[in-house]
Amino acid sequence: MGFADAESERLAAGLNALDPSLKLVPFTAETSKDELASSVEGALVWGAGTGLAGPSGIVHAAADAGVPVVVILPVVALEGITAAREEIEICFLPCTAEEVALRLGIAMSRNAPTEITNTIIHGDLVIDCDRYEVTLRGRKVDLTYKEYELLKYLASNPGRVFSRESLLRSVWEYDYFGGTRTVDVHIRRLRSKIDDVTNNFIETQWNVGYRFRSPGGSN
Repeated sequence: MGFADAESERLAAGLNALDPSLKLVPFTAETSKDELASSVEGALVWGAGTGLAGPSGIVHAAADAGVPVVVILPVVALEGITAAREEIEICFLPCTAEEVALRLGIAMSRNAPTEITNTIIHGDLVIDCDRYEVTLRGRKVDLTYKEYELLKYLASNPGRVFSRESLLRSVWEYDYFGGTRTVDVHIRRLRSKIDDVTNNFIETQWNVGYRFRSPGGSN
């Protein structure tokens, strides 16, 4: 917005030269927040070209829409712009296309969604709950379904001691035979696959049950 004079057009050309894939789409003060939010990944505002009212209104409107903004001002004055907002980056003239691109990248990175992974990690042991996979030091560990469910349940609650009866109710529910001995057998199989001289993930609490010990933890 506001890119109407020769200096601003040179800056826009410089940005395109830095990144030919960059697509600049003009917008105005009448562009709604919904339009901004749905059509652009970031906004550039050339403060001197926004009219007598100044750029603060459109800058905050874009920020309110969740759009990261770089506003380029002709003088060292914020003109009603709250620079403390993480969606807003400020450039004062004279500035280069490289600086504007850098500040736009900073603003967009702050606004990027945080990737959420459904993974449990304890030292070298990684449990991918989406893929139902377990790896130890990068190598896949072959587990039966119940072994996997038992390990995931224990690893999700490191340090907590579970009785055999509690594990039967939580992991096997009604799908088990053989009483608490079933838990002991699966724990022994799990240990043979994930425990070695450097790892002791599953500990026995005598006369109670079992707990998962996270490497480097206090439990």
